[in-house]
Formats: sequence, C-alpha cells, structure tokens
Amino acid sequence: MNNLVIKRSQIVEFQVTGTPTTLKRYGALPIPNLQRNNIILYGLECYTADQLSTSPSGNTLIPAGTQDQVVVTWVDTNKDQFIYNAPIYSLIRSNVGGFVTIYKPRVINLNDCYIQLTNATGISTNQVVLFNLYYQLVGE
Repeated sequence: MNNLVIKRSQIVEFQVTGTPTTLKRYGALPIPNLQRNNIILYGLECYTADQLSTSPSGNTLIPAGTQDQVVVTWVDTNKDQFIYNAPIYSLIRSNVGGFVTIYKPRVINLNDCYIQLTNATGISTNQVVLFNLYYQLVGE
C-alpha cells in the first residue's frame, strides 16, 4: 500500500532560464522558508504539463513529451549528491503505478539542488519542472 504520512508539502519550481541548453544546471526558484537548510526531505513527486498545465505561480510546465529529457540532482547539507541525475520520468506518479518516491530522510540544501536537460528539444525558455517536496522541519 502506498500511504504517506505528510508532515509538510511544498511545490518547488526549477525554471529553464535563457536558451534551453543540455547539461546546464538549472536551480530552484527561491523559496525563503526552504532556503535555510532547515528541511528534511523524505519524499517527492514530479509534474509535467500532463498533470498540471501551469504552476501555482503561473509558469508553464515542460511538455509531457520531454519528461525523458530531464534529470534531477538532490544535494544534502554535507554537499553529498545523494540523488544524482535521477530521471524525472521515474518521479512522475502516473509512470510508476501511482507511487510517491520515498527517500531515507536527509537535510537538504535546496540552493545546491538542480535539474539538467539531456536533450533540449521541445523545451522552451522559462518553462519549469515542478516538484512537490514532502518534508519536515529540522527539530520538528
């Protein structure tokens, strides 16, 4: 069974700025309450335009047909890339039987996390890859 006890959840956007380029690192848009190394990530899921046409902030998501062209790296506060170049395809619930990806809890540094394009075809400037982070605050 795929039940997840959600303590906190937050949408995070990684925006493709400038001309989409393969292997360039694109960081998360700033979220002040998540930038202080004070969250413990334990689960996440990813969205493309098939799941949500625009982000809550109004940005357009990457097309569903490009979900196999993006990888993500998650970095903890020790600068350990504990998830390195994971295909976002495997983080989209509809691709994996409806499951949310669960990790061993880690304190992350969102400023160091990034996505990369393995192929920029079909991805436009300012489109975003959207993640829903499941987390708890340090000390919670």
